[in-house]
Amino acid sequence: MLPSRPLPEVLSDILTLQGAVLEKTPDDCLEFLAPPVLSEMLGIPEHGKMSFAYQPAPGEAISAAYDSDLFRAIARLFPEKNQLAMALYPSPALNMAKMSGSVEEKIVLANATFRLKQTESRAIRYLLGFFKYTALSDEKREGLMSLLVNELNLSTSAAGERLTEIMGALQEADPDKKPNPEITKVFQAARSAAALAVVEELGPFGQSLNKRLNRDIKRVFEYYETIKIETQKAMEKKALSGEQSVEKQREKVNAIETEKRWKIQDLISKYALNIRIELVAFIVVETQSPVFWIEIKRRLSSRPFPLTYNPLLRKWDPLPCESCFYPRGGYSICDDKLHIICSACFKKCSQCGKPFCSACHKHGCPRCSKGTAQ
Repeated sequence: MLPSRPLPEVLSDILTLQGAVLEKTPDDCLEFLAPPVLSEMLGIPEHGKMSFAYQPAPGEAISAAYDSDLFRAIARLFPEKNQLAMALYPSPALNMAKMSGSVEEKIVLANATFRLKQTESRAIRYLLGFFKYTALSDEKREGLMSLLVNELNLSTSAAGERLTEIMGALQEADPDKKPNPEITKVFQAARSAAALAVVEELGPFGQSLNKRLNRDIKRVFEYYETIKIETQKAMEKKALSGEQSVEKQREKVNAIETEKRWKIQDLISKYALNIRIELVAFIVVETQSPVFWIEIKRRLSSRPFPLTYNPLLRKWDPLPCESCFYPRGGYSICDDKLHIICSACFKKCSQCGKPFCSACHKHGCPRCSKGTAQ
């Protein structure tokens, strides 16, 4: 799972890098001391408190929630928001020979084999992206998360607790350096991974919504069923006395049934979860890293693939899933183009029962043209 970070931590990191001094207070606010330039840019005093609650801020504290003027003003700290920020990260010296011996332990493929072909040390780039998500239902949930995407093999990882240290170690890049033309693919991988990570993070929230939905639907169902029974009893008495026709009885019962369906549909709409994800900022970080080229073999075909060590996170980059870029479960290799696919994306067709690669065939099973994964 790719964890998000609390908003106070994120803002604290950003403002600290801009020269501010911050300290948490007992009432869960942040007391700050801002340089004059930062104070003017954000429209805040040089000294004060920030509150992150949605209710009115206590005392003279400034609201810093997601929908506050201060949060929107933070964008002024990233004036070139339509351009990529470039940075360098110092790479530690690593023992390539020792690391080569552990390559086999890092990869498990369900239906293919591999062998190490060659090793090299080269400059590679990571996209460090910051995403804001908003989940709307009968309640509102918001958060920020950061992702690292390897430009060479599209492996995705969470920056997690290392983020502050990574940001502090970044160095200014050569101003003449430009992002690679393939950067669009890296953005797409980051967005795909972020979307799945947010859904996973909101899993408990979604389960709570479903629990409340089922509870309320049960109440509505029982309420209208009781009304139907009571109405039918009353109508039966009137029918016996000749005061009401059978057709009239039917109309009343159908009206109750229709109203029940409307109420249930209203509840489904009320508890539906709408998630919006926005890319807040991104940095292309270049670093020197060991690359271990492996040859993946499936039947009579083979394919080279770069396995990398991540100097920013100080651990091996996981294999990517070349369909969702947020692997869940083990890995398999497809027959057509030898894509690396996770268990969640390499499933059987609901029509013909045969597995297919969702990276090769994004619109469903190629054999029966209309089948979907199950």
